[in-house]
Amino acid sequence: MSIPMMIYAYWTLAFLVGLLFFRKDIFTFNREFDTRRVVLMVASFVVIAINAWVYSHSTTDGGRPLDLLTVVIFSVCNGIAETFMFYAVFRLGTALASKRTQSAWVIFFAGFICFVVYSGLIHGLFWINIMPQHVVQTSPYKPFFMPIQLLLAGSWALSFFWYRDIRTVILLHALVDLTMAINVKFSLFP
Repeated sequence: MSIPMMIYAYWTLAFLVGLLFFRKDIFTFNREFDTRRVVLMVASFVVIAINAWVYSHSTTDGGRPLDLLTVVIFSVCNGIAETFMFYAVFRLGTALASKRTQSAWVIFFAGFICFVVYSGLIHGLFWINIMPQHVVQTSPYKPFFMPIQLLLAGSWALSFFWYRDIRTVILLHALVDLTMAINVKFSLFP
């Protein structure tokens, strides 16, 4: 199977998961914007800006040309698809923990751990193997990459947990994917 076909297959599976299990969360929006939510959203955008800076200073495009169509399609489709999958494993973790405890923090951390494990697996076993070489191993900013990713995951998990806010996380994830696609410069259309 070609690399673009593997990506399209992953997106198709993720879209099905989202539409089958999260229609309510997709088509309704929690309109509560208390101080905690506003601070969480601002912090999420700040972390995304830091991520963009770190990512752009620790990757290379290998001289590949920028494919704007890929940048747009990848940012939107992967932002939606992976958010659905992240939300699915987060909800699985919270559902399993809810059977054992009523502690909100234990339930949250169970979901967060599932989210982080899935994220690590999908990136380590899938994305890193199909994307062109792009990490600059000698970059002095490379050590900041994983802590920034954990901050992103934490802010997204809190959005899921406190507000069931999948829409904002889709937007945030699309911005992260936009940064990646612009910096790595790959094409979905060989």
